[in-house]
Amino acid sequence: MLNRLQQLPLLGNPNLWVAGNLLILLYGVLLKGWNLQPLVFIFWVEVILNVASALIRVVFAFNKQPFLATLPSKIGMLLFGGVMGIAFIMLTVTFSFGVFEGGFKSDGFEQIPWQVRLLALNYVLALLLQYFLNGRYLEANPADELMGTFMYLLILLALLMVLTQFLIPKVAVAGSSIALLTGLTVVLVKFMVDRMRLSLQQKTQLLPG
Repeated sequence: MLNRLQQLPLLGNPNLWVAGNLLILLYGVLLKGWNLQPLVFIFWVEVILNVASALIRVVFAFNKQPFLATLPSKIGMLLFGGVMGIAFIMLTVTFSFGVFEGGFKSDGFEQIPWQVRLLALNYVLALLLQYFLNGRYLEANPADELMGTFMYLLILLALLMVLTQFLIPKVAVAGSSIALLTGLTVVLVKFMVDRMRLSLQQKTQLLPG
C-alpha cells in the first residue's frame, strides 16, 4: 500500500513537503491570527524534526554498501549529529526567545497542538515517500544527509537572528496590520529556504521535480 502511495504523482512529488509546511504556517497566520510567538514556537519544533529526521536518515543510509560495513562511521556521525543537533536547538531558542519578553500572548496557541501534529506528519511522510519508498536510502551518503540538514538549519538560524534583532522590536510597538505583514514575510522567507533546499536536493540526487 505504501509503495502505491509513493507512485501517485502528487504524493510522490517532493514539493509536497514544502507545500505542506507553507500551508500549515499560512493557516495559522491568516485564519488563526498568529502573532510571532506561535511562528517562533513552530520554528523550534521544525528544528527538532529536522534533527530527528537527519539522524534517522544517517542510520539507514546504505551508501551502496552493506549496512554493517558503514556502521562504525555511522556511530561517530550519530554522536556528532546529536551534539550538533542539541546545539542548534539551544541556539534557536536562545536567539528567538526575545519574542516572548513582552509577555506570553495566548492568541493563536489554541490550535498549536494540531499544527505540530500536522507538521510532524508532513515530515514523516516526506521521510517515507522521499527517502525509503523511492529507494534513496540505498545510495544516500550518511555524511551528506547530516551536513545538508545542518547547512539548512544554519540558514534558518541566521534568518532567525535577523528576525530577533530587527523585526521583533518593531512589531512589538506596531499595529496588527504590521504584525500580520511581518508574519507573512517570515512564512514566505521560510518557504523560499525550504524551496531552495529542495532544489539543491533535486540537482544533486535527481529527485523528481
